[in-house]
Amino acid sequence: MENKIEFAMCLLAQMSIRELMDKKNYDMTTAIADFMESTTAECLFDKETGLWENGPDYIVGEYEREKRPALT
Repeated sequence: MENKIEFAMCLLAQMSIRELMDKKNYDMTTAIADFMESTTAECLFDKETGLWENGPDYIVGEYEREKRPALT
């Protein structure tokens, strides 16, 4: 079961990165680096958060909320 969850996490990260490449017109290196250094990616690979149970659209939405400038 553990391997299946880790596989799902990796697949969701890959799908989310691909979506970011399409939406933001990022090159692959930028998309991978930016996503994998985010709190969203950290949460995705933490089984306790349950983020891995969502689809890539939801994960990208979380990433975009994280990167959105704070209102002052």
